[in-house]
Amino acid sequence: MNAPTIVLLISLIFSITVPQTRDASEKNFSAAYDAQIRKTLTTFPDLPSIAIVVIKDDRPIFVSAYGMADKEASIKADSDTLYYTGSSTKSFTALAAALLDQEGKIKLSDALTKYTPGIRFKNEIPDKVTIQDLLTHTSGLRNSPLINRLAFTGQIDQSEIDHVFAEGTTFNDANFGKYNYTNLGYNIYGLALHYQLHKKWQDVLQERIFTPAGLKHTTAYVSKARAKKFKIVAPYVVSSDVSDAGKMVRSGLEKTDENMQSAGGIFMSISDLGRWLNLNMNGGKLDGKQVVPADVIRKVQTGYTKSTRNGPPFSSDGEYGLGWQIGKYRNDKVVYHHGGYPGYRTHVSFMPERKIAVGVMVNNDTVGGRLADLLAAYAYDWWLQTENLEVDYAKQLQETLTRYESLKQGIAAQAAELAKREWQLTKPFADYAGKYRNDLVGTIEIVAKEKALAVRMGALNTVATPYKEKDTIRVVMQPGGNGEVIAFVKDADGKFNSLTYGGFTFTRLP
Repeated sequence: MNAPTIVLLISLIFSITVPQTRDASEKNFSAAYDAQIRKTLTTFPDLPSIAIVVIKDDRPIFVSAYGMADKEASIKADSDTLYYTGSSTKSFTALAAALLDQEGKIKLSDALTKYTPGIRFKNEIPDKVTIQDLLTHTSGLRNSPLINRLAFTGQIDQSEIDHVFAEGTTFNDANFGKYNYTNLGYNIYGLALHYQLHKKWQDVLQERIFTPAGLKHTTAYVSKARAKKFKIVAPYVVSSDVSDAGKMVRSGLEKTDENMQSAGGIFMSISDLGRWLNLNMNGGKLDGKQVVPADVIRKVQTGYTKSTRNGPPFSSDGEYGLGWQIGKYRNDKVVYHHGGYPGYRTHVSFMPERKIAVGVMVNNDTVGGRLADLLAAYAYDWWLQTENLEVDYAKQLQETLTRYESLKQGIAAQAAELAKREWQLTKPFADYAGKYRNDLVGTIEIVAKEKALAVRMGALNTVATPYKEKDTIRVVMQPGGNGEVIAFVKDADGKFNSLTYGGFTFTRLP
């Protein structure tokens, strides 16, 4: 065999056995990524908008927004449009907590009860429950009425909140020290800021994080965002109402100052999200300056308790730090904390060793959450040189579409079945109307309509549909949520002076 033949044979063998690597340049990535995003939007025309930032080696290499921030007002999304971050807020609150701990103002190792002066708990809260336990979801505490008021209904008069905190908080020793994800710990930390520093958690985040980090399109006040005339995305959900079941519609539940809370209460732009990721991925440095001490950044990104995440793309055993999940994607360490709420979904993650970070914000949670995670994974896989990336992504996109179409069909079919039900109310609609109150949960208002009952609970509002038992109605209080039952209770005189909802009894107000 002559030399040219040998060279040709070696060349052929090499081309077969060695995978071809893509030209990993920022320009090529941007072109490939933009194409995939547009393909995704074409496949899912229901998706209102999506905003994405990718950080590589301390710089944003991709920042873009697609679609409509507000379809009804014909407002397009851009890189300064504000999206709701949901539970990604926890990483901000925890960083503020770590800063205050370093200054000795609210110590992470101190007992919670040290910072709740004047609160007389109905159920004893032991001193072993620390501030750090609150922020690592290991406190063993429960209080669903407090969570619901702060995140959903917005019924947050301070005297009522103090009462709900004192009367509704319970402790389970068997759960103490065990990771159980909930908003409650961060909600209670927000109250501790109020009691100890006499400041709102929103103002603490502004002073300690937003302003020093130069986050100019970030706020924990909806009112301030509107006063500055910031562009804010509207939330969209898949409707379960009979009239438009299975269709993407604007959510009836929008965020206000009243239901923004320290476990989930920030609106920010995709550009600012990029700065936030850069700060955390680079040990507190931003624009060449040490904005946050490096040891504080290390503290919040250290795992303190084991955690398991079941949702892709980071589905594996990991750890929870202070406001951050710590896990793996393929073989690389990833630090992340996503967020969701009816009509919103945010993906926030970074690979510290690879110096890659991805933020994705969507104003829909039904399918938007899955697509946000898919697009984030695509960005990582592109830079990780993952084989068969395009084929695999196309497959996952099709699988997601199939599940989404099936979901919409199921919602429409259920709505059609519910429409066949007849009212089982024994009195005229007007007899059920009125305000009903539970000291822990809040106030429910029933309003008689011509052919139905409207139900309002603070920021939550819906129109009831028939249920199958006498003097009951079915409600979906949270957009996209499951149906729940309200049962009216007659007194000795045959009048409806109370109702039950969610395991609580509400008494009718005069």
